[in-house]
Amino acid sequence: MSNPEHIVIVSFETTPENQTEALGKIGAYVGTFLSRQPGFLGSQLHRGLDGTSLVHYARWRSEADVQAAGENARVHPYLPALRLYKPAGRGYAVWATYPTD
Repeated sequence: MSNPEHIVIVSFETTPENQTEALGKIGAYVGTFLSRQPGFLGSQLHRGLDGTSLVHYARWRSEADVQAAGENARVHPYLPALRLYKPAGRGYAVWATYPTD
């Protein structure tokens, strides 16, 4: 099954001591900037249960929209603080969806 959406999954490294702070900073970035970019369809921010990671899962209309948002983000004032959590992101295309019964 083909889906035109572009998915971006970004993982962040945290510690149990700084995970709550990281959630606040990343959540503010997503809520005030990323979610307002053209082509943004929605996202989820997940916290690792052991405190050592976060994962941001975002749905975009297209890869071009992601690239445009990335260009806009290069000068965003939150970016230096977010880099402290060593973000590692990749883009994906939905290949199949498995609904529940």
